Amino acid sequence: MDALTSIIKAFSKSDVIEFSSFINRQKRKENRKDLELFLLLHKNAALQQNEIVPLLYETKNVVAYHALRKKLLKHLSDFILFKQLREDDTAETQVTAYISLTRYLKEHGIYNLAWKYLKKAEQMAVSSELFSLANQIMRLFLEIPLHEVKQDIAPILERKERYLNLAIEDDKIDTAYKIIQYYLRKSKSSVHTPDMQSIIDDTLNQYNLNEALAQRPSVVYRLLSITRSAATSSKDYYSFEPILLKYYSKIIVSDKPTERDKIYLARIQYMIAHTLFRNKQFKQATEYVHILKEQMQLLVKTEYTKLLPKVTQLQCALLFFTGKIDDAIDTISLTSDIKFQPNETLNLKLNKAIYLLFKKNFKEAIKVLSSIAHSNAWCAKVAGIEWVIKKDILDIFIQFELGNFDIASNRIRALLRRKEWFGNLPQLDRVKVFLQLLSKVVEEPNIAETSAFYDTVENSFNWIPIEQEDLHASVYYAWLKAKIMNDDAYEVLLHLISIENE
Repeated sequence: MDALTSIIKAFSKSDVIEFSSFINRQKRKENRKDLELFLLLHKNAALQQNEIVPLLYETKNVVAYHALRKKLLKHLSDFILFKQLREDDTAETQVTAYISLTRYLKEHGIYNLAWKYLKKAEQMAVSSELFSLANQIMRLFLEIPLHEVKQDIAPILERKERYLNLAIEDDKIDTAYKIIQYYLRKSKSSVHTPDMQSIIDDTLNQYNLNEALAQRPSVVYRLLSITRSAATSSKDYYSFEPILLKYYSKIIVSDKPTERDKIYLARIQYMIAHTLFRNKQFKQATEYVHILKEQMQLLVKTEYTKLLPKVTQLQCALLFFTGKIDDAIDTISLTSDIKFQPNETLNLKLNKAIYLLFKKNFKEAIKVLSSIAHSNAWCAKVAGIEWVIKKDILDIFIQFELGNFDIASNRIRALLRRKEWFGNLPQLDRVKVFLQLLSKVVEEPNIAETSAFYDTVENSFNWIPIEQEDLHASVYYAWLKAKIMNDDAYEVLLHLISIENE
């Protein structure tokens, strides 16, 4: 029994049915010879060439029969691979599937096809920086009789040594990440603020990873993602900024960067621009956005599409906070007809509604919020509870501006009834206080300009230094302060931001 017959014989009844559909995946043809050969061999594996050829070709074309066998074998290999990838299409799974397929082909003596799939597996493993798998692939190359595939052993051994060293380096990197992550998480429950820079430096030096950071942007990105997670949870972007800039400056960009390097460089540049924005370094943030947009032109389409909504939001926010509100509205409006992921679409709509509110275009602002055709429960699952609260408070502002005081009041009461939010999440304590103050203004608009209400506001919060105040919080506080001062909300916001930057 030859290799082709052995593979077909191992197929179950369901495999036969599924393969019959799979072989027609690109274009259905009548009287397919490859499918006919498959069914003949599955029904009777003992059939010999001299028996099969007359059943397929009236002219008894042996050359066409051998070409047909090669074609069928290729379809069978693709089908086996497809079945292995169907449940999981990550790069690691795809490489593992190629390895499994190669072993299968090797065991049946189909060495040239096994070699072909191993080359694909190696290319994918290296491009995805899966060096442990790449080293495993090199061992498989060595298991194939090299004389059968007309290959030399020297380049295989050379690549094997390189991948092994990188696999060892990856193991060190993973261990270092886990140590850094442990100490950063531990610091959350500590009364002392940790020195993130020292934690990172000590760990990287311990595992001798500074060279890896310089040569591999993916390593820097993963390190910074872990650190950023700690900074985001505590909203301590100021401590994160110097770390971010330090390790970005250490990256040595190759003259011929890989697609993967280009992607991670762009992601780090976005991280820098966003952090500088959150720290009110608007000029520097804008410069990095320009650098990032140039880098995005080098990216593959899928990665470009992922970054586009984030970069657009950031660019519009920078315009908004630097007094260019009309440009912010025009730029964000260009995204209306582009299909993004649901969470990105929600963020873009929320930001646009904020810009329209501060532009005093209240009717358009309410239209934008009304275009979110989903429940709060759905939005919370997609964008988070804080996003829903921001949206609902923004709706209260707009209803108030339109004179719909009863609607605004009802919205506030509905929010405050969410005990699962305001009773169990400490980070929302300030929001609850803000809503109670907002309720007073909605119930009695004239109270906002009284000195008594001003004193109430001043005594309601544990104020943090204004330069450390969260930008999103500044937007909402600026609206309330504008009512207290009887001033334009956008002018008040820009004044607040200018104080923060002094």
